[in-house]
Amino acid sequence: MLTIISVILVLLCLVVILTILFKKFPVLAILDVNNLPGDKEAKFKEKIIKQRVERDLSKIGGPIAKVFLFLNNRFSDFLNSAKSRLKKVKSSYKINTKISWSQRLKMIRELISEAETHLKKENLGEAEESLVEVISLDDKNLKAFLKLADLYDHQKKWTEARQTYEYALKLARKHKDDSSVMGDSNLSEIYWSLSLVLRELDDLNGAYENIQEALDLEPNNPRYLDLILDLSIIKKDKESALYYLEKLAEVNPENNKLADLSEKISEIEDTVEESENK
Repeated sequence: MLTIISVILVLLCLVVILTILFKKFPVLAILDVNNLPGDKEAKFKEKIIKQRVERDLSKIGGPIAKVFLFLNNRFSDFLNSAKSRLKKVKSSYKINTKISWSQRLKMIRELISEAETHLKKENLGEAEESLVEVISLDDKNLKAFLKLADLYDHQKKWTEARQTYEYALKLARKHKDDSSVMGDSNLSEIYWSLSLVLRELDDLNGAYENIQEALDLEPNNPRYLDLILDLSIIKKDKESALYYLEKLAEVNPENNKLADLSEKISEIEDTVEESENK
């Protein structure tokens, strides 16, 4: 009797898993990430799908979720095979979604509007779904990628935010002279946003490199100077901190944080001197 119940639970679990996979896969199936260089970008779609499936499965709870964890460990080969077969849906899905570009644009505008409405109402899951659908219709829609990255940032899903900003950055760098892709987006702002996320992930070197890129484009932007100064202090890089403190004071002399920042830099100096005396 127990064996029969176990088999039934296993079958039910597989049905749930495959249902979720079938539901989520087509949304990003036609996202062409291979038009940009790098293995990370090529795996972008796969990561988002995996994350969405895992989040949905976490909502199931109870015995079925426990059975899934067992299955995930015991039948990973089967699931990978199923996933591989699902990818083959891509071709037929493309054929079934052949619509004119004008129709696509209309759908994209409606989806962007939906996403913005959902964001205002804090319906974050629905907003994410709308933005992902935009990307499935237009894989060069930088605005959708940035809104999706901002959404993950707002939710403090730093890993997802990092992946999405990195993809958006690659897209923006490749099409920086194409107004149809860039719209009103700013390359330096993407560097800045990515730097903020990397700081949250404690990737200080990556954060520092990206904010330097932003400053190369806008050397007198006070927000960028403030961030690189903050990173310099965290990294205990006294020379860099003093340099950017001076720059920030020139650009924004009324900044009420200057005295506090100067004091923090002095503390770095004291720390260095103390360690040398030891």
